[in-house]
Amino acid sequence: MTNQLFIPTVAEYADDIQTSLEIQQPLVERGYTPGLMLVIKGGRKGITLDATVQKQYANLKQIQSYLGTIVTMLSNIPLEEIDFLHNPEYSAEHVKRGVDFSRGLPIGERKLLTFHLNSLVTSDEYSGKNRTAWRNKFHGTIRPVLQEIAEYSKDNGVEIKVETVPVPEFGDIPSADERKYQGVKWNEIRNPFYLTGQWGFEQIYDAGLGICLDLCHNRTIYEIVKEGDSDAILHEEDREELLQRELFDDVRSLHETDLAHVNDGDGIYSKQNQTIHREGVALGYGDIGDLREMINHLNNRKISYVLEINETDFKNRLNTKTSIEYLIVNY
Repeated sequence: MTNQLFIPTVAEYADDIQTSLEIQQPLVERGYTPGLMLVIKGGRKGITLDATVQKQYANLKQIQSYLGTIVTMLSNIPLEEIDFLHNPEYSAEHVKRGVDFSRGLPIGERKLLTFHLNSLVTSDEYSGKNRTAWRNKFHGTIRPVLQEIAEYSKDNGVEIKVETVPVPEFGDIPSADERKYQGVKWNEIRNPFYLTGQWGFEQIYDAGLGICLDLCHNRTIYEIVKEGDSDAILHEEDREELLQRELFDDVRSLHETDLAHVNDGDGIYSKQNQTIHREGVALGYGDIGDLREMINHLNNRKISYVLEINETDFKNRLNTKTSIEYLIVNY
């Protein structure tokens, strides 16, 4: 086995499941174990509304020969439904319902669940506390509910991985986008708890959960500390430490039971220059310089990963196919 690889699918549509299985066949022929990541739509309703849940289960029963691991990725929108800073108890209940959904899946011997912390604040709120104060907030407000989730997931046979986020969290959205949260535009929202091997991974592990490292997300952290305006985006105290690290260090920091989202990325967010970053770029078409070596590291350590690539044509998935070809050529 080269590695376990997952392709995203929306299980509400049987034909989407089949497409996700079919396009990974060239990789299966080269030793990869096939896999699916269920993308939940519609927030909490996607895992609790009985008609929606049963439709997904019914479609998945059609591929009961699927025996391996299955990943479920919770939706982080609507933002207020899963905000561990402002609504920790409600967010914990959301994740627990995700555990219930995953436990009930009719396929998959090993079941993983991923989610974002969505601990989002305004720039002024962010700047109003230093790194120590924010980390104390993490340990006082967020860590207890993560421990609660860890116990619940363990009791129900589901593994949970907390996904890393970009900085800023919606730095791929232009300022012309008028959507708001906490009274500010999405691309002006900040997250004081960006997760890296420097800080964050160990805190998640200590709470009893695992990490889902998204390469293009954590790429933004290292790019903005090197070349961007990191004011009210990164903690002042983190800058020198992060300058001594690189994205590959986060890959090396993963445990074998963790998960990765493999993708490329480019660009950098700047409010002043009105630029944004791109996420989920097809492999080889962004600027992650050590991407080939990072994937090789994941393969050698058998750390499973999702090929999470942005698409505009969801039927043909040309960007995902391009990325599959990248894997075939390079491995």
